[in-house]
Amino acid sequence: MKKHSKVGNEKVIPTAWLVAHCRTFSDIPFSKEIFDEMEKIRIEAGETIPEVVKDTRLSPQFEARYKLANRLLKESGITQILEIAAGLSPRGLELSEDSRVTYVETDFSKLIEEKKQILSKFKKELPANIYFEPADALVYEELLLACKHFDEKKPIAVIHEGLLRYLSFEQKAVVAKNIHKILEKFGGVWITPDISKKRMVQDSEVVAHGLRDKINEITGINIDNNLFDNEEHAVRFFSDLGFSIERHSFMEERNNLVSPKKLNIDDHKVRLLLENAQVFVMRVKT
Repeated sequence: MKKHSKVGNEKVIPTAWLVAHCRTFSDIPFSKEIFDEMEKIRIEAGETIPEVVKDTRLSPQFEARYKLANRLLKESGITQILEIAAGLSPRGLELSEDSRVTYVETDFSKLIEEKKQILSKFKKELPANIYFEPADALVYEELLLACKHFDEKKPIAVIHEGLLRYLSFEQKAVVAKNIHKILEKFGGVWITPDISKKRMVQDSEVVAHGLRDKINEITGINIDNNLFDNEEHAVRFFSDLGFSIERHSFMEERNNLVSPKKLNIDDHKVRLLLENAQVFVMRVKT
């Protein structure tokens, strides 16, 4: 059986800090608390946070990404949720306030431990229905083990943001196959805005010129090699791996954004950040 290199490249962790900082300019619950505590912990440990983390130009895109994925997740009605590569996402903490929800977050073990430390700073006691499990998206056995908290008789929703752009197409296929097997076992849906297309990234570069190069330098990953050519390419890729696909544009959340006003980002730039970005809602083909 062919071995695949793990996702566990900790050089991508600063990208989670960047997204977390951008979310502080939204009204997404717990965003500011999570970023502020992360920053304190890093400073107390004598670690420096790269200046690129404080870049706010993509904030409307990250806000729309989170809100659209969240809305589609809630509309699914599914209460068992697996978030892969959760990073500093506040989604688990937000949604686990509903006692009917069982929420499992996965990521690098280092980031999982840091996340629990961060949350403990402003949450005296974490909800009993949120779980943190170290798991690599490329390793089916690890993902399956993280699902031990779920009722096998009920469907699950798998969700993630900002993972696939750092993976080769071969690795993307491994992740998709792993999720396909999990959904075959439980039933449910895969919700992801990780559909990075060349046009979307080009539009983002117009707004945040130079940011992509800085991220490539920090992570050591040239994401240009990992981008879908266009929407049709992305649809064909996932369809060939056994998924039916429902598509939603980030523009659906345009009127719900608060970061453009806070950061004085004009409507033209907001449109560039949103109109070629999508969330895919995917189910196993029957």
